Amino acid sequence: MGHRHFSRREVLSSISALSTGGILLPLSVLEGRPADLRSPGVIRGSLRDGVTGQPVAAKIRVTHTESGESFMPERAIKTMPQRSRKDVKHYFYARGSYEVAVPPGRYQVEVVRGIAHQAVVAYTEVGSGITHVHDFEIPVLRDLQAARWYSGNTHTHYHLELDENPDDCLRLVPPAEALDVSVISYLIRNDSPYITNRYPIGRLPEFSRDGTLMDMGEEARNNKTFGEIGYGHCLFLNIPRLVEPVSTGLLSAARKAADFPTLSMLCQEAKRIGGTTVWCHNGAGMEMPVAAALGHIDAYNVADGLEADYLRYYALLNCGFRLPASCGTDWWIYDHNRVFVQVEGAFDYDSWIAGLRGGRTFVTNGPLLEFTVNGRSPGSTLEVTGPLQVRASATSRLPFDQLQIVMDGRVVAEQAAIQQVEARLEREISVERGGWIAARVTSGTKTHAGYTVFAHTSPLYFRIEGTPFRQAEAAGAFIDEIENSIRFIRKVYRFASEADKAVAVGRFEEGRKAFGRLMS
Repeated sequence: MGHRHFSRREVLSSISALSTGGILLPLSVLEGRPADLRSPGVIRGSLRDGVTGQPVAAKIRVTHTESGESFMPERAIKTMPQRSRKDVKHYFYARGSYEVAVPPGRYQVEVVRGIAHQAVVAYTEVGSGITHVHDFEIPVLRDLQAARWYSGNTHTHYHLELDENPDDCLRLVPPAEALDVSVISYLIRNDSPYITNRYPIGRLPEFSRDGTLMDMGEEARNNKTFGEIGYGHCLFLNIPRLVEPVSTGLLSAARKAADFPTLSMLCQEAKRIGGTTVWCHNGAGMEMPVAAALGHIDAYNVADGLEADYLRYYALLNCGFRLPASCGTDWWIYDHNRVFVQVEGAFDYDSWIAGLRGGRTFVTNGPLLEFTVNGRSPGSTLEVTGPLQVRASATSRLPFDQLQIVMDGRVVAEQAAIQQVEARLEREISVERGGWIAARVTSGTKTHAGYTVFAHTSPLYFRIEGTPFRQAEAAGAFIDEIENSIRFIRKVYRFASEADKAVAVGRFEEGRKAFGRLMS
């Protein structure tokens, strides 16, 4: 099913809207002449916040109820590029008000703002040459900012194939998605024309005037092949300048550059100049465990561009690492992926980054989580002598199945969702040794972009005196992985000199030794 667009020249002139749900007749009809059945009608209205009453940005989907065909304004900014899959639902963005021309018929108008607001739906019968006015007030599902939770997307870039002007996208899309922070990533993939690379590194005040703080960061990358990640992909947030080389090996501008420096070396430099490092794509990459063991990763992105997968994340936590969960969308802001960060004091980018690094986070593409253990929030470390008092809740506009408590990678409590939109859980959980604990939701439902609905908090870490909090088998698995990587690097990767190869291999050997110490 495609999208239909009518130019304003095709739409009959009409008077201004007077009230919600009103019908505006064209002048020809008001003068007694019959309506032109070949002419389109118009659906338009205002977009306001349900609490403040102020104009807001949102995304809109106008669908013919019988054919399922969707309609958009002629030059609308869309939720996804045209090359995306055909089975996804597309929306267009609007700020403060909207207007779309449609053929006569019955339509559904759906208005969506972020994920902490309820979706609003209205139906209307559109006549030829007639303007139908539907104003929308978008109610809040949960006021997270009241508890100092602020959302962010840590990973975004736009390719030159984008249909719309990227300046317009940066000004409109993040506020419509109700993002408080949005980070754009400078990226090099040979000579591919990433249009967002034209923005300067650092804060972007020109695009931070509509309620979203914008930052231009970097994604450093190395691949084995164009489709298989090598060292890994890592984001650098809040940096004063590029960390170069941005891409090494076959992803570099020259395609034949050396696979050097390693990604953990670039992470180390990013942190040295004050940046925050966030590993991408569910921990993919052979240097991820090395960078974690050497202390070069500040946060771990779940599901940026992929389905959420916790396997490697849990393995790192079982090794005893403190590693906050983060999230983003990677290509465009096409879905609801985001990380919520609880800040201390007033909200600004610095307090948000501090909360992210401190692990006061949860990641989600729909469900909104609350989670405490012994009254403490994610990111905390607890010294305990008895059972854990766990409280968790989830509220969601998108359906989900279970709210679960995960301890050291195992589900230790769960609660089915009521009508698939809310769940609450209180448990006393006995523990015999130190470890970590978190809340998550599971779902068989897909988002409008076709990805499985998920949510997961960062862990709380608990310690029991005289007991271990690490698992030797998790560290041992990473040692095996690192040894395989060392063999691959020695055999396949390119270096300008034997000295550079020795430095690269040395980083991996240092990581292997760190996991060896964890095992003991």
